[in-house]
Amino acid sequence: MTFDKELLLNRALTEQVGAMHPPYPERIGDFFSGEQTPTGAIVREDGSVLFRLYAPGMDTARVCLTSFPDISLTMVKNEQGFFEAVLPYEERLRGPQDVRFFLNDTLFLHPQMPAHYRSFRQVNFVEIPDPESEMILLRDVPHGQVVREVFFSSVRGTWQRINLYLPPQYRRGGQYPVLYIQHGFTENENEWINMGKLPYLLDNLLATSKCVPFIAVMCDGMERLPGEGAWDFSSFSRMLLEEVIPFIEDNYRVIAEKKGRAMAGLSMGSEQTSVIGLTHPDVFCALGLFSGFVRMDTRTPFFSCPHLRVLAQQPDYIATHFDVFFRSMGSKDVYFPIFLEDRKHLDALGANRFDGYCEKVYEGFTHDWGAFRRGLRDFAQLIFKPNRAD
Repeated sequence: MTFDKELLLNRALTEQVGAMHPPYPERIGDFFSGEQTPTGAIVREDGSVLFRLYAPGMDTARVCLTSFPDISLTMVKNEQGFFEAVLPYEERLRGPQDVRFFLNDTLFLHPQMPAHYRSFRQVNFVEIPDPESEMILLRDVPHGQVVREVFFSSVRGTWQRINLYLPPQYRRGGQYPVLYIQHGFTENENEWINMGKLPYLLDNLLATSKCVPFIAVMCDGMERLPGEGAWDFSSFSRMLLEEVIPFIEDNYRVIAEKKGRAMAGLSMGSEQTSVIGLTHPDVFCALGLFSGFVRMDTRTPFFSCPHLRVLAQQPDYIATHFDVFFRSMGSKDVYFPIFLEDRKHLDALGANRFDGYCEKVYEGFTHDWGAFRRGLRDFAQLIFKPNRAD
């Protein structure tokens, strides 16, 4: 198999925090005159990945893919001190994959590879060619804006950042609906931009008339308890409802009513979406749960969750209050059994019989950004459509 160069070199796939191009080759020896050699993860035209690491003082090195425990490659050192290993292309590995390097069995962050924040730390990743990556490539289409807002949250007692995506149409005036979209556990408000490629994805959907123009708002869904190592999720609901939504509606041209608000999230963000959305049916018209859960955690029985007890009392609750109720997950996700359990309860309630209910299973994907991106792509095409009930 040979991949089109655009699936290897398009700037949506090569950009990193520092620039819209891959890292420069590593200079070995003198900074100004040393020999330059590409290191990190070099994706080749057949989809395979050459991992290369310069560590002349180390004895052993290996590279692992976080989402695939069966993949651990021993890296072989050559005479120049470069450790190398080749990962053959497999369809199951397509998309962005987190990578971990171990030098002498010590975890190592490769400086010549892009990284993002996950699992409480910076993590290297590589974009393995995915034919469906066309949805997030930079194209010659109108592009929206990414705006950062900062405000002081009285609920949390701290300064908070909000990222907004404004569709290209926003420049021309008018009012727009808003999707409040949340990240996963240990992540932050930047991940839907950095890893989810949300701006490019929505630009492309809008350019092909597959979704209606809307604003996307991304907040930090995690907050440390003062002086402790625990995380506080309870404050997020209040901050979103009492501060973020009013802030957006005071400062941007939006449809400030239920029909103009939707909420979605991945993993932990899906729990927040389910809890907040189902307990505030007067606020949101659509809910999207990407690689996530209807219940508030994976250990609590379905109807023991306070926000789900209403479903036992009113089986048609979802159909009555929401235009769209969307849930998705990769078939190889570690949480897929929970997804199936939630399906069983929702089917028993008859939720799957109303027109706005949609469920997607992405074959072969794990709990990774390949599945998360697809969830947003599919959900975005369903929400804020005209002629749906208010």
